[in-house]
Amino acid sequence: MIFGRRLFTKRKKSKLSAEKLAMACGISRSYVTLIENGKRLPSKKVLPKIAEALDVKTSEVISWYLDTLRARLK
Repeated sequence: MIFGRRLFTKRKKSKLSAEKLAMACGISRSYVTLIENGKRLPSKKVLPKIAEALDVKTSEVISWYLDTLRARLK
């Protein structure tokens, strides 16, 4: 859920709707919702698109991804 919370928070700060983020990333709005609710993690191909849409470094988004994976292993 770490990735989803960070994505939601950053998306809201960027004043992007889930629909606009989805369009920018080439995914569905429902998939964005699943990610934000911690039900799914985005594919590795989508990570750089998320970073670009949110105007953050790709390494930051990858860090969210890795933090989520680490938390799941505990």
